[in-house]
Amino acid sequence: MRVNISKVHNSLLKEGKQYRVTEIVGDQSFTNFLQTLGIVRGTLITKNYSPAYSKLINISVSAKMLSLKTSDFEHIKFEDL
Repeated sequence: MRVNISKVHNSLLKEGKQYRVTEIVGDQSFTNFLQTLGIVRGTLITKNYSPAYSKLINISVSAKMLSLKTSDFEHIKFEDL
């Protein structure tokens, strides 16, 4: 089942649940930025605790913890595992 983060509120994403990146929609500089963080199509991402007021989503990618703006997640499509 595909999940578009822009349509799913941060509180609906389950903490500790894994998602697979299926598509990154954005310009080349944004795609390159995500690639430097290790986020490409097929990457497994685990959602960590993210307070709703912070407007950040905390994730783990390849044993690295990252925080990305919620607005950046509007450009990433996920598949629920």
